Amino acid sequence: MRTIRSCLAGVGCLTLLALGGGAAWTYWPEIQEWWSARSANVVFAVEPSEELAADAEARLRSLFEEGGPVEVRLTEAEVQSLVLYRVAPTLPPGVSEPLATLQDSTVQVSALLDLEQLAASIDSEAAGRLQEFIGDTARVTARLHPRVAGPARGELSILRLQAGLFPVPPLLIPGMITQLGFSTAPGNPRAMAVEIPPEIQSVTVQAQELVVRLAEP
Repeated sequence: MRTIRSCLAGVGCLTLLALGGGAAWTYWPEIQEWWSARSANVVFAVEPSEELAADAEARLRSLFEEGGPVEVRLTEAEVQSLVLYRVAPTLPPGVSEPLATLQDSTVQVSALLDLEQLAASIDSEAAGRLQEFIGDTARVTARLHPRVAGPARGELSILRLQAGLFPVPPLLIPGMITQLGFSTAPGNPRAMAVEIPPEIQSVTVQAQELVVRLAEP
């Protein structure tokens, strides 16, 4: 259970949310110069539930049991259920309403940041500048491409990062990753290195499903 939840947090949501939030206030002067107004229309046609989350979690667990399947395919509704009912309760105050969608070969995740609540744990002056520009709340959205780079080594390539209406310039992403204490992937400075169970051979998005596959015995 602990391994599964850790993997979900890394691959699904938590690291990215921390990255998006930290990017906004750590790199405010640079971002202010680069941002241009752009609307973010995110539609989630899913019906998440505790039952779907429990079933998806059980199927993921079965991957690591003797005689279990070598592949599990999760629908968008199941991924969203895991995010809402397994990841969301672990989020810090000020980060809420996490959402996840599967698009082409990518995972898009987002969450609502309450800057008044977050001001208690970040620099108050930076929080004030953000509130003046984007208001009391902002939704952070990121598009990720997951990849297994080797045994126990996953990568999350950050294809797009946006805070409210404003995209974060790609050239700032590598610095944000290291500034927040994470490692960039070898040869891909816009990707985060993520530790995953060594048995996993691939994590991909295919036909609106998240596909987790183990190496053949």
